[in-house]
Amino acid sequence: MKTILKDLLIVEDHAYIRDSIIKAIVDNNDIGDLKTSSTLKEAYSFLSNTNFDLIILDLSLPDGNGVDLLKMINDKKLETKVFVFSMSTNLKRICLKHGASAFFDKANDFDKLIEAIKLSN
Repeated sequence: MKTILKDLLIVEDHAYIRDSIIKAIVDNNDIGDLKTSSTLKEAYSFLSNTNFDLIILDLSLPDGNGVDLLKMINDKKLETKVFVFSMSTNLKRICLKHGASAFFDKANDFDKLIEAIKLSN
């Protein structure tokens, strides 16, 4: 049985990781609007035009830190879940403080992230 995910934004600059997430969720889910971004600038642009139900957010991006995007989402009280997926585990507490729904360690938690995405609807 497929899960229906509405609008999803994946903010991840590493193409292999981004594509792995997409493949893992598209195979077993129906997705509404799926957008991907490899930069903060592009993610800000998407958020100015679209309300996403779920955002998968990397922290280390070429043009800045994903924590800044998380703070903006929190400050604007956007109705979206944000799952942080990062190697920067030292920032977990900060991310949760600024509204992240969950934090997943890129080195160990890929399967946990995919399961959480499937259950997030």
